[in-house]
Amino acid sequence: MLTVKENDRLTRVGPNTPMGELMRRYWQPIAAAVELDDNPVKPVKLLGESLILYRDRKGTLGLIGDTCPHRRISLAYGIPEEGGLRCAYHGWMFSETGQCVEMPAEAPDSSFPSRVKITGYPVQEISGLIFAYLGPEPTPLLPRWDLFVWDNVLRDIGSTVVPCNWLQIMENSLDPTHVEWLHGRFSNYVLERLGRDDLKREFFRVGEGASGVEGQVTNNFDHEKIGFDEFQHGIIKRRVVAGRTEEHPDWRIGHPILFPNILRVGSNFQ
Repeated sequence: MLTVKENDRLTRVGPNTPMGELMRRYWQPIAAAVELDDNPVKPVKLLGESLILYRDRKGTLGLIGDTCPHRRISLAYGIPEEGGLRCAYHGWMFSETGQCVEMPAEAPDSSFPSRVKITGYPVQEISGLIFAYLGPEPTPLLPRWDLFVWDNVLRDIGSTVVPCNWLQIMENSLDPTHVEWLHGRFSNYVLERLGRDDLKREFFRVGEGASGVEGQVTNNFDHEKIGFDEFQHGIIKRRVVAGRTEEHPDWRIGHPILFPNILRVGSNFQ
C-alpha cells in the first residue's frame, strides 16, 4: 500500500510537481480533431493547467492560456481569425505561441503588443488526434506509432471523462484479471439482477464446452497465466486464458503499455 505522501508524489501532475515535470516531457492527447469542426475553440484542462485549444481560419492549431491578460476575460469566447485567437472583449489577438499580435485600441506603431505574451504550447495533429507538449525545449518529435501511420484504414476515435487521476487509469490498463471479474462475471451478475439473461456472456473452462447458447456471446476470460516485461517505452502485459497457449498473440506479442498514456490492444496486427 502506498502512503499518502507516496500517492501524492505519483498522482499530482500540476506545475512544479515531480510527476508533473516528468509528464510534461511527453506528448499528451487532448482532443479529436473533429471536435473543432463545429466549434473551433475548446477549453481543456491538462496537467493542472486551464488552456484553450483552437483552430484559426488558416487551419493552424493553437493551445494557449485560457485568460486574456487585459481584463481577465475567458478566451473560451475568443474569435478565431487568420493568425490567431481574438479576445471577444477588446479584440486583443494572440498567436499559437501566446504572443499578442494585435491590440485594436493601440496606435499602429505601438510596441505594447510585442511586450504581452501568455502561455502557448506546441500542438500537432496525427491520425485525427491532437497532441500537446507542455515541457521544456527542445520539443521532441511526436512519436509515429504504427497505429497512427497505417494507410488505408478506418479510425474510430471516442472519448470519455473519468474523474480520477492518470495513474488509476494506467494501473487498470496493466491489470488483465479484472477483465475476467469486473467486465465478465460482475457484468453478468448485474444483467441477472436486471432480468436480462439474454445479454449475459457464458464463461467456461476447458472441458466444460466451448460453444455459446444461441443469441449469446461466448467468452473465455479465465486467466491461467499472466506476465509483464519492461521495455524501452513502458511495460508489455501478457496473458494466457484457458483454451489458449503461449502461441496466441495475447502472450506472444502481448499488449504494450506505452508510458504515460497509451495501451495498445488488438495484437493480431503483426
